[in-house]
Amino acid sequence: MTSATTDKRPRRLEGDRLSKLARHKHIISQLTAAPTLRASELAAVLGVSGETIRRDLMELQDQKLINRTYGGASRPFALEPALTDRRAIMIAEREAIAAALVDLIQPNEVLMLAAGATTFHVARQLAARAHDITVITHDFAIAAALAVNASIRVLCCPGRYHPAEGYVFGTQTIASINSYEANRAIVGATGISARGINDADDEAGAIYGAMVKRAAEAIIVVDHTKFEQRALTVFAHWADIDRLVTDRQPEGALATALREAGTEIIVAQY
Repeated sequence: MTSATTDKRPRRLEGDRLSKLARHKHIISQLTAAPTLRASELAAVLGVSGETIRRDLMELQDQKLINRTYGGASRPFALEPALTDRRAIMIAEREAIAAALVDLIQPNEVLMLAAGATTFHVARQLAARAHDITVITHDFAIAAALAVNASIRVLCCPGRYHPAEGYVFGTQTIASINSYEANRAIVGATGISARGINDADDEAGAIYGAMVKRAAEAIIVVDHTKFEQRALTVFAHWADIDRLVTDRQPEGALATALREAGTEIIVAQY
């Protein structure tokens, strides 16, 4: 395990003990800098007993703010909020990402466009600015957004309908994707890290992974809140991805992984 507990000690007066709330805030803060923490190091930094730290970690796990591990804690897996909630946040950032992505698209290209809140913004930008392209998608809202542009040919994949997310999935969907070739696959994610690109839904992740494999170029579109987030399934690794389009420059281990994989980073301006 790695730890950032020794990097920043919580400020307190000499001889004072931190309150439980202050300890909890410190633990959560440190997990934004390091994926795992050791209980023994936390106890030393916070000046409390190992039993106190174990109680703190149990309470934070009960609140679903951390995952307890043998000897410490790790970040919890990311869960996707409802689609309507996702579409209501990070709008300016997602519009900027979509605009930067659409700058790359040329007439007569074939695109695969995955479901998601950010990719929905991509679809709207394509409808407004692109022409004479073909888009393969499994998302009904994306298909409808593209359909307002008569020069865009939309191919919809078959499959089992997901009523909460508005897309289709399953073996039929993947078989349909595997029957096509595309210039570019444009895919979002629940989270990205040095380990790869992940999604909270394994069925959706299987579709996204299939799109990445069937396109000559694979592009991930995510805003910075997805950095260093883990989720259920890793559907691609950075060696599979040609470009990351985002709103902030990645740092740390994520930036190193992107550089080593040769993945181009495009930071949208907004």
